Amino acid sequence: MAKPNLSPKINLNKHNFESLLQERVNNEISKYVINSNEIDESMHYALSNPGKRVRPLLTYLVGDVLNLDFDKLDGTASAIEIIHTYSLVHDDLPCMDNDDLRRGKPTLHVKYSESTAVLAGDAMASLAIDIILQDVNLNSDLKVELLQFLMKTIGPEGMILGQIQDISFENTSASEEEIIKMNELKTGALVEFSMLAPVIIAGETTDQWKKIAKRIGITFQLIDDLLDIQESEENLGKAAKKDKKKNKKNYPICFGVDKTRNKIKQYQDDVRIILNDMNLTEHPISIYINKLFDRQR
Repeated sequence: MAKPNLSPKINLNKHNFESLLQERVNNEISKYVINSNEIDESMHYALSNPGKRVRPLLTYLVGDVLNLDFDKLDGTASAIEIIHTYSLVHDDLPCMDNDDLRRGKPTLHVKYSESTAVLAGDAMASLAIDIILQDVNLNSDLKVELLQFLMKTIGPEGMILGQIQDISFENTSASEEEIIKMNELKTGALVEFSMLAPVIIAGETTDQWKKIAKRIGITFQLIDDLLDIQESEENLGKAAKKDKKKNKKNYPICFGVDKTRNKIKQYQDDVRIILNDMNLTEHPISIYINKLFDRQR
């Protein structure tokens, strides 16, 4: 495995990496959305909402471990955040979760209209694909491999399947295995792509990265589900306790808070063991992953 990136031109350390990478993501995304019409304006509204940029940060941090030039990651990282935002815009629609608040601001369909939100989401999905296609820092073979992986991640076998399962489970029962699989698809799959895309770009696909990515993806959703039933709307920046009101079948609702915490701890322990085996406990990626894990406290 490649050594962690210690280049002074990037200069990531445990104190500055998050702010530097968030700024980089924001700057990159701003290149692609210009307020020239209503769709551009609505996309800009959604993408400029103050999200944490979790997925592209994971992309950059894995790339840093693999000593990748960040120029090779900028397009993919931007595409990932744009895809994630499109999924939120559609998820918030009245025909889906019908949410009025996202990241502390009115959701896009509330700010504009339902039809605008549908079209803006569609436009963001198309834009993300085009960003990777037009990336001058990647060769054609890498673009094809990344886009094939991305389409499987967000398509009818991935994120969209997870979303339809989430909806269908409102009117039926779901087993523990089905709920974990739903989490893996609707949330975990894009987190996995975020972490494995730089591994693919570096040509260093390994079982260790796959194991880490899968566990982090599922854990992220489990923690979100815990926060939904424990935190206030003000703290979350979106509607709280909405899953129970809508008869959602998430893990803590079906199996309890204690069992959810035990499941999270199991995944966390697995990830920390692997990171230790990879000699990454002092790298910013471990600091960031621990921060994601600690959101439940």
